[in-house]
Amino acid sequence: MADEPDDPAEAEALERAAEWRLRKVDADPADRQSAAAALALTRLAAELRQLRGAREQTELAALCTWLGESDGISDFAERAQEYRRGIGITHSPATAEAYLQALIALAKESL
Repeated sequence: MADEPDDPAEAEALERAAEWRLRKVDADPADRQSAAAALALTRLAAELRQLRGAREQTELAALCTWLGESDGISDFAERAQEYRRGIGITHSPATAEAYLQALIALAKESL
């Protein structure tokens, strides 16, 4: 659940993106693409919660700390949000690890 202590921030971000997609489905029940994207986002959030302490999480956290110290975090945050919004539409990470690797690549580009 999103209110769990030590819940990965990225899992919460994925769930917010899924909620956004579901609002699109509420507005247009024929929007099957958003419905499928919401399912993918929810699945990735659940997988991410099972990865506690994974190498990719540690690397992303270190990069975000460095970006925060170098004022690059806002650029990364925007790019990560755009990436999440594209999951199920233009981006299809197969696993939570693949999702984290994509974020790591975005963070490195933001340096």
